[in-house]
Amino acid sequence: MSDALTRPLRGRWLGTQPFASCLDEQLRVREAVIEGLAPETLFMVEHPPTLTLGRRASREDVLWSAEQLAAEQVAVCETPRGGEVTLHAPGQLVAYPVVEVGRKIREHIVRMAETTIALFEQLGVEGTQFRMDHPGVWRGDTKMASIGVHISRGISVQGMSINLDVAPHLFSSLVSCGIPEIRMTSVAAVSPAPVPPIAELARRWAEEFARRAGYTLDWQ
Repeated sequence: MSDALTRPLRGRWLGTQPFASCLDEQLRVREAVIEGLAPETLFMVEHPPTLTLGRRASREDVLWSAEQLAAEQVAVCETPRGGEVTLHAPGQLVAYPVVEVGRKIREHIVRMAETTIALFEQLGVEGTQFRMDHPGVWRGDTKMASIGVHISRGISVQGMSINLDVAPHLFSSLVSCGIPEIRMTSVAAVSPAPVPPIAELARRWAEEFARRAGYTLDWQ
């Protein structure tokens, strides 16, 4: 693979797509990237309500009953990323960079977090910071974005979940990050300004990520 400064990053806005099919697409593209048959790709997506279980997740951290999950149409899916249980839902922008990171996993994680902090600042949300102990972007004692990745043969899948305007009651369906005292929030809950359309913010995030990583973004 050539140096990141000379290669393109294909950016794709998928709209609303189920988590499971989006994960399958990431894994397919990762194989193509490894074989040199596809460029590194950044998927931007919004998911229907879904609880995803990372490799360290406990089913006990899914707090709603099967009946409650069905009533709210919340799916439960396993994922190869690290971490515990995470919520995906409408109003959350999700970024999945299928890119070469090699052993620079922390650098990749920090870049996603810094890209998200820059987006929050554009939206008038100040005072956010990256924390590695519970990977994500925090504002005080509340978490606004979560990070979970899986690396195979130096190529990443999964990525960053950014809470823009998530229905607050959905956060009660789980113990986020396996820690009961963690509180989750969204941009809409802390900023008086209207949240722009999620497709617009997907493009903004992709452009900022590509700039920070030295890629040329090919937005599709």
